[in-house]
Amino acid sequence: MRQWALLIAIVATGTCGCEHEYRAVPRAATRAPAEALPGVKGEMVVEPWVYGDIKGVLVTTSTHRLHMSIPEGRLRSEVPIFMETVASHYRTMVTSDGEDPVVLPPSPDRLDTFLFGNRDEWADWTKKRLGREARIFLGIGRGGYTYDSESVLFDIGRYDTLCILAHEGWHQYTQSFFAHPLPAWLEEGLAAYAEGHRFRTSDEVPVFMPWRNLERFGQLRLSRSRGRLISMDVLLNQPPQTFVQQGEQDLLTYYAQVWALVHYLVEGREGKYAEGLSRLVQDAAMGRIATSLYDGQRKAGRRGIRGNRVVSDTFISTYFDEDVESFKQGY
Repeated sequence: MRQWALLIAIVATGTCGCEHEYRAVPRAATRAPAEALPGVKGEMVVEPWVYGDIKGVLVTTSTHRLHMSIPEGRLRSEVPIFMETVASHYRTMVTSDGEDPVVLPPSPDRLDTFLFGNRDEWADWTKKRLGREARIFLGIGRGGYTYDSESVLFDIGRYDTLCILAHEGWHQYTQSFFAHPLPAWLEEGLAAYAEGHRFRTSDEVPVFMPWRNLERFGQLRLSRSRGRLISMDVLLNQPPQTFVQQGEQDLLTYYAQVWALVHYLVEGREGKYAEGLSRLVQDAAMGRIATSLYDGQRKAGRRGIRGNRVVSDTFISTYFDEDVESFKQGY
């Protein structure tokens, strides 16, 4: 399985300079087919989970294996319901089309998520699990990461923790079976788009509302007022790691802007780009991106894609708007 990592940081700090040799740590058992257990209204298997001095629970649902060291309480009881519901939400999040919705396939295996009670537990697991590769993730102040379809987070408060679970869950989903990766700006934008939700004590399941995201909206407004918005060309062509290095505010602005960009694709210009977004996500899942880009280039009278580097403008002209500048101005 490919190992490519994406991360979300609510507050990012500098990277850690320590190095740790890789040492095997307890991993989840071989992933089982997701259909082996009933869904969110059915039974879930709860058993003890121990890692070093940490004593927690392993909750197995139809979609996930949730390793949690957070204390017993509201959050721990809600996480299994939340994760099963958001896993279903991903499948139609941006692919529904009127009365004939397009439903993406479910992940073929249960996904492993680790939710620790505090940052020290999270950091210890990260060091031992990833060794020298842990350094970039240890720079996260409040947040989590996904590596090889395995999400690792820690409790930062109920609502924010659920938001990050939704964000990283999207990365788990795409890493688990998408044949082609999405461009970084869209992968991160869709992860942020998945965060917004309402989950009241009276709700049986969460309701996902992409605009209900005060973290992203507030950062977008702050960056605009300070004249620190990222240009469209930089936003589309630089990976999130670039903004990690530039500092906390630039990183948060990046996530806020790609969140807004997905809203533009879904709703902008009276839904002009929604069909292209749905097609792009489906092509990534089914491994058709390369063919679609090549066909788009040939249709435009060019000589096809050169090498393995595909600039963002090619995605825009193929899936959204042949007038790339008009697309950027609309955003």
